[in-house]
Formats: sequence, C-alpha cells, structure tokens
Amino acid sequence: MTATATVLVLSLLGAPPASSQDPLCAKREPCRVVETLDAGKDAQGRPMQVKHLDLGWADVDTSAEFLGRKFGPGGRKAEGSRAEGECEAAEWWLMRPSQPAQLLLSVCNNGYGAAGVGEDSVTVADNRFTHEQSGGSRQRWSVSRTLQLSPLWLVIEGHRSSDAMDSEVKEDGDYWDLETLRGEVVRSAPECESGEPSLGERTLPYLPQVQVDKAYLQGGWKQAGLGACGFESGNFLLGNQDDPKDASLKALLVTPDTLLVEVRDDKWTGPSAKWLNDDHVEVWLAPEAPQELTGCGKPTDAQKPSQWGIRVTDGKVFPAFGSPKQTIQVERAELPGKQGYRLKLKLPTPFKGISVVYSDSDSGKKQELMLATSAVKFGRPETLNPVRGVSPAEATCAVKNGQLALVPGTAKKTEPDVAVLRMD
Repeated sequence: MTATATVLVLSLLGAPPASSQDPLCAKREPCRVVETLDAGKDAQGRPMQVKHLDLGWADVDTSAEFLGRKFGPGGRKAEGSRAEGECEAAEWWLMRPSQPAQLLLSVCNNGYGAAGVGEDSVTVADNRFTHEQSGGSRQRWSVSRTLQLSPLWLVIEGHRSSDAMDSEVKEDGDYWDLETLRGEVVRSAPECESGEPSLGERTLPYLPQVQVDKAYLQGGWKQAGLGACGFESGNFLLGNQDDPKDASLKALLVTPDTLLVEVRDDKWTGPSAKWLNDDHVEVWLAPEAPQELTGCGKPTDAQKPSQWGIRVTDGKVFPAFGSPKQTIQVERAELPGKQGYRLKLKLPTPFKGISVVYSDSDSGKKQELMLATSAVKFGRPETLNPVRGVSPAEATCAVKNGQLALVPGTAKKTEPDVAVLRMD
C-alpha cells in the first residue's frame, strides 16, 4: 500500500486545524492529526504507522528554531498568511509498538521562494518514507529523500533544478540510491559562447568508492568477486554485444587510490607487439569533477585527463593520452577456468573524474568491442564518472557467498523529538 500527502495552503482546504485528542497533540494547540498511514512492518514483524500532524501557522523567523525538531507548545495560530511572514507548520511521526513515537520530519512552508509555489510531498509505503520539497522563483528546485523506517536508514536522495522561464525543459540534477550503490548526475546542454561547440546534455553515472574489510583488500579480492558492489559497465563505445557472456566489466573504488576491476571474456588475446589490439583495460583520470565542467569548447591543459592502457593477459601498463609520467601499479588474479581476471590497481592521485574501459579484440587485429563505465569521449574530462564516496556510517561491502555484498551502516539514532530528516 502506498499513500501520498501534500501540504497545501490550508485556507484552500477548508477549516483551520482544530485541537486533537491524540497524545502527539497534547498541550500543542492548534494541532490535529490529518491522517494515519500504514507503513508496513518493522524488522521484527510489528506494524508501523506514520501520523501526519497539521500544526497551523507560525511566524517564519520564530519557526526557524524548531525546524529539525518538534515544534514547541506555543507561538502558533489556527489561521495565517504567507504574505504576513507566516508559514504552515507540519510534522510526520513514526509509530511503532512498545516504542516512543519518533519524529521523522518537521517543516514550515512559507512558499520556499519568491514564487510562493513551494510544496512538501510525502509518500509512505512498505518500510519507506519519502519526502520531496520543491520551491524557488525563476530557478525552480526540488529535493527528494527516502528513509527506510526499520532500521532507520537514508537510502535514496535526489536533487533537480530548472529555469522556469526557459522555453525548453532543461533539468540539472543528481540521484543516488545507497541500497544499490547506483546513481548519476545529469547536466543539461549549456548555452556556450558564440562559436564554441557543446557536448550537449550529459548523464554521468557515479562510480562508487566503498570501504571493504582489510582481509579483502589485502588478498581476499583474489578469491571473491565484486558482486553487487561492483559497478557494471553499461556504455558501448565501440561495437555491440549479441551475447552478454562475450565480455563484461565491473569496477569499484575501495580507497581513494585503489581500484578493483573485474573483466570476463570468452576469448583472450595478447600479448602482441601492439597493445592497442590486445585485450586491455583503459583507465581515465581527470583532476576536476566532470559535473562541474561546462562541456563548452575544448578542455584547458589543466582540465585534460590522463589515460593508461593495461594489458589484461600480463598486466603491463602503457601510458596513453596525455603521456602521463606517473604509472599505475597492477596486481592480477585469474578467475577459475580462465573466465576472466581481477585487477587491483594503485592509481595516481588526486583525481575527481574516472572512467574504466574494457577493449575486447577477439581477432587480435583491431579493437572490436569497448565497454565503459561512462560514455567516454576521447580526451574529454566532462564525460568521465564522478566519484561517489560512501562513508562507513552509510554502508560498507563485505564478502557473502563468495561475492561482495552491501552491508548497511549503523542505524540512524536520534532523540524522539529530533527529526530523522533534517532540512538544514
């Protein structure tokens, strides 16, 4: 079951909030329970609910001290107006058997911007609580976050922005799903200076950096695969793939300078006199975050990426684009039955953009298939993967059934009257 509640101007909905007999409203007039929503069951199989409270109107300046926690017993009134510097106060509480009510979210909507069109939309589903807040004036924005309710864990967050006066719909934004370690940054086509070519709209998948245990980092990576933690390539730079078993590529950053790469193929070529025609991995590194570059014109010398080729069959490293003077240290492990190789790469630092490519050459005469973690354009740092760092408090990766699997971080702890989702 999924239920959605949107906080709108109360005067449009009818009567102002009346006093409620619910314990959450005790000595907090005006206060009423707008709705009680089914939130599924907790980790112990007990039913959960979310209660939505309407707390009337508050002074914008006064309400600021309560955002992120329970509103106080006074300072609010049943009717008000945004034009008079007031905002609509609301709270959402998680209700669980034999546990105190937990504040999930408190807001006071003053329109969230000069346009006065801001809204708070809440969706409650099985063990999920999603809040989307929107606002702005000419530059419209929205922020969306999803909580797992049992145990409390922020699993999804996203941001979007657009120009309300633009005749074309152009959205910039980002999205991250911690449960799947997947997300992306979207950059709309910029208005470049006259005569400058543009790369157009760009969708840049995040390459995650996740902590693994020391045993895996030291040698366990040779026996256990990247599993669900590894980022699987989804971009074809060259050729196409009729048979998914032909070739595959996964990558995962496990420290700021350590990259694990898993390559599978049904036929291996090399070494030969020309590494470019051998099966090889390419690593691109750039000093600036790709989402912060405009994509207009050519990159400056300071922005240009560096490229290395790593022959899979012997691990030899070849400097390529940019003629980098630093090198990459390589350790290799062959997968059972020569199905593939796992590489542990020590990378030059610092870098903020990275992409990994696998070049497959069954004939040994030319590059025939190129899989990549982003839609890399040769020499263009704007097309690399942004790095998404995952703190150990959010999640880590550990071996389960011979593969890396996500381990959620410590459940979020907060006082019952302090909101789990903070808007500051």
